[in-house]
Amino acid sequence: MRTRSIKLISTALLLLALSAAGAGAAEIIITNEMSNEVNMAFLYFDSSSGLWTTKGWYAVEGGGDRTIVFKVIDKSKGVYYAAFSGSTSYVDSSTLDRERVNRWISDERFEFDFNYKPSNGKNLRIAPFYRCRYSEGAGAFTVRIDTRPKG
Repeated sequence: MRTRSIKLISTALLLLALSAAGAGAAEIIITNEMSNEVNMAFLYFDSSSGLWTTKGWYAVEGGGDRTIVFKVIDKSKGVYYAAFSGSTSYVDSSTLDRERVNRWISDERFEFDFNYKPSNGKNLRIAPFYRCRYSEGAGAFTVRIDTRPKG
């Protein structure tokens, strides 16, 4: 009985610590206001591995919406996105003045758990990732693809 109580308390403390750190499932709601399909990649802190992870691609039809759920995001560290149609970059105009970072991407589906140049992937290159907005009302990160970046 005592062992079971200790396990229950330990589990409760672990869940409390994870929720306090912002870890858990996170939704990303994407609205593509462009007429063409865009492919999205995301950068997020994976709370299970303790590493920043870059993952792509997620297609969003022109004029369409898509919701993506990542199960192990530390929401307190934020989520970043990159959006492309072919070699053309697209952005959410409301995020242009927000924090931006550069990370490696590939032409094919990928998942990189580091900031150094990956050893695998087709046409590896560096791309800008913009910090997503977080909507308290929706309880989700939101991205509205509506323009191309200037310059």
